[in-house]
Amino acid sequence: MSEWTRTTLDQLVKLRRGHDLPTTSRNPGNVPVVGAAGPSGFHDTAIAKAPGVVVGRAGASMGHATYCAEDFWPLNTSLYVTDFMGNDPRFVYHLLGEIDFSGYNSGAAQPMLNRNYITQIRISLPEPDEQRAIAAVLGALDDKIAVNERIASTADQLADAVFDRAVRSVGSRPMVEIVEPVLGGTPDRKVEEFWDGDLPWASVKDVANSVAGTLVVTEECITTLGEQSSRAKRMPAGAVILTARGTVGLVARLTISAAFNQSCYAFVPGEIPPAVLFHLIRLASTRMLGLAHGTVFSTVNMKTFQHVEVPDIPRGLLHSLEAELSPLHGLIEANLKESLTLSALRDTLLPQLMAGRLRVKDAEKIVEDHV
Repeated sequence: MSEWTRTTLDQLVKLRRGHDLPTTSRNPGNVPVVGAAGPSGFHDTAIAKAPGVVVGRAGASMGHATYCAEDFWPLNTSLYVTDFMGNDPRFVYHLLGEIDFSGYNSGAAQPMLNRNYITQIRISLPEPDEQRAIAAVLGALDDKIAVNERIASTADQLADAVFDRAVRSVGSRPMVEIVEPVLGGTPDRKVEEFWDGDLPWASVKDVANSVAGTLVVTEECITTLGEQSSRAKRMPAGAVILTARGTVGLVARLTISAAFNQSCYAFVPGEIPPAVLFHLIRLASTRMLGLAHGTVFSTVNMKTFQHVEVPDIPRGLLHSLEAELSPLHGLIEANLKESLTLSALRDTLLPQLMAGRLRVKDAEKIVEDHV
């Protein structure tokens, strides 16, 4: 392993505050607009060249790093690299993402990162050749994860097309005559024994973070409840979760049994098999968005479902349609589960590589066994 140099952040990169661009000032285009938490829309003009790295400057995403492979517009909620000073951009992205900036918060009302306060943060820096080797190892995992997610998204789009084609000419009935909505429940967060148990519990945030409408539940991505929680409504694998308060109309299917919170409804497979059920609820969600109401939060409730009609699929078509959709759902789930495994491996290797505790050749052998 080559010698690593102990230095400071100002010897790694030069940073600049991003630039204001309100949503009302953005023009249609394909230039990514990048803020503290990552991409947040598009514009027709770029003011920063790729490759680039953006670090969250304000709010809850202070210190969050984003890699930009295309020319982009960095928002004023972020800092962006204007000079990599001969260092590898992808290595810089990973290194900045590993730095704990919480001790450099200069804000009062909300977290705030001042670039002038962080220049002397101590870092360990390898030579550029080793930087590129480290970035390549981590990049192999990132690339495989991206491929998996593209496959999952493509399979999801294909499944949607299969479903839409199949139900195009069938009749319809009120949603409540075909499926039964079950409202979720949330235990008291002050009661400690309700939490950190063996029962996975999904929230609106988990559904929003699902990929291709699939919520692959793991200990790393979801809260858990104690079994003694009387308000936890356990749903089987294959149940479909619909967000109904605040963020309305997001849909995801459970891959294992889990409970869910009171801002969601669940639908359990039965006469309607699981793959068909998912697409039926997804279709219904688009039809109920205009029916959401509420003074503080947009909301849909049991009465809303009475005014939403969905395809009344004949029994024979149900089974043939399930046979077409189920393999596509299986492909989605398999790819997303592999991505979770690869993400966990990357998160294990990353701090060791960035600290110089793991040799690149050893990391390469580990990665080769997984991609």
